[in-house]
Formats: sequence, C-alpha cells, structure tokens
Amino acid sequence: MDEARVLPTGETIGSYTSYLDAQKAVDYLADEKFPVQHVSIVGNDLKMVERVTGKLSYPRVALSGAMTGAWFGLFIGVLLSFFDGNAGAGGPYLNVMTAVLMGAAFWMLFAIIGYAAQRGKRDFTSTNQVLASNYDVIVSPDLAMDARRILAQLPMKSAAPRPFQGQGYRPPVQPPAQPPARPEGWHDPYGTPKQPVPDSPEAEESHDRPGQAPLSGPRRGQFPDLPDGRPQYGIRVDNPPQRAPEKPEEGASGQ
Repeated sequence: MDEARVLPTGETIGSYTSYLDAQKAVDYLADEKFPVQHVSIVGNDLKMVERVTGKLSYPRVALSGAMTGAWFGLFIGVLLSFFDGNAGAGGPYLNVMTAVLMGAAFWMLFAIIGYAAQRGKRDFTSTNQVLASNYDVIVSPDLAMDARRILAQLPMKSAAPRPFQGQGYRPPVQPPAQPPARPEGWHDPYGTPKQPVPDSPEAEESHDRPGQAPLSGPRRGQFPDLPDGRPQYGIRVDNPPQRAPEKPEEGASGQ
C-alpha cells in the first residue's frame, strides 16, 4: 500500500509521446522473458483534454434521451418477462415493448427538462480525457542495462538514450567549461610594464635597475623647495669641502 502512494524510482530506459508506444515497449520486454514486475510507466505533465463533439439543440437532446430510455426499458422488460409466468403467447413481447416505450418517453422528458434548466450555458457535447505529454518506461537500476539492450532491438522511436552495441549505457560526454570572455574595457593591472623610450631620462634611470619597471614620479634632485626656500628633503650643500689627499706613510716609501 505504501508503494502505491509514491512515484516509482529507477532509470528511464525509454520515453515515448504515446501511451500505446510505451505499452508496446513493455510488451516486447515481456515477450523476451524480462521480469516486467520491475517495470513502470510514468506519464509526465498530465493535462485534461475536453474534445467538443457537436452542438446541442432540443431535437438532439430529445433523441439522445429517448435512445437512453429505450435501452433501459428493454433491460427492465426482458428482466420482468422471466418472472411473468401467467402471460399468454404474446405477453412477454408485449411487456418488453411497453417497457421500451415507457423508458424512451420518460428519459426524453427528463433530458428536455434538464437542457431547458441550463438556459443555454452549455450548448455543446464533449468527451473528457486525461493525457500526458510523454510517457517514461522506468526499470530498477540493477536491471536497466539488460532492459536497454533488449529495447535497442525494437525498431521504435524513443527520446531516451540507447546503449552502444555490446556495451552498457553511457551518459553523454559534457564539453569542458570555457573560461568567461574578458570584457573589452578591462585592463590588466599586472600586465607588462611600459618600456621607456630610448635616450630619455627614464631609460637612463632604468639602466641602473635592470629587470625592473621604471619608477613613476619626479627623478632624483627634482623635488621642489619649500615656500621659504629650504629644500624639501635633506640639507642643501652649495660648496662641498674638498678632501685633502692622504699622505703616504713613511714606512711604505722605503719598501
């Protein structure tokens, strides 16, 4: 009872747009001695379909009611004729005809009254049907490979993937994910440094630091002075003192 209240689980071995095709697939599995007690047919996206068959009118309603009443009267007349032992030669037939006429008359009257009570709100006849968009044939996971191998021999279209010849089911290979494209206005902050122009101060300064990018900002000795005339960094020395040459030692001259 608990299994009847939940959807069956397993692997889908076939998907069909018609219930007759799904039924044919299960019949083929049964013919090939497959344990079909592990198979289920599941309809997806159920829809209620009402097909209009025609327009209603008083003559059509009366004729339909009379035919329904005649069949019901025929059944009652035949049933009563079995229990009427005192009727003559034409008694059973007369009772049956009387029941048929009375049933047709009463049913026709009831149908006309019911149609008039609707007041034209439903002036058509239709048939209702519940259909599904597709029907999946589901099998237990331990038997799915054998079921796919058997259904691969059935020449019928199915939306479910089929196994390769002599192999089990293989899921489709997904292509590797591609990195997202770089936006057009995006600039790499860690890109290649800008090379200095030859014969420029930046190029001369870059020779002292091989393998490094040129520094931005003012060069050495180009910092502006403070408003009062003092240098911004350090102390300005206009005339640096000249260093006297060292005298050789007395002992060194004799050697």
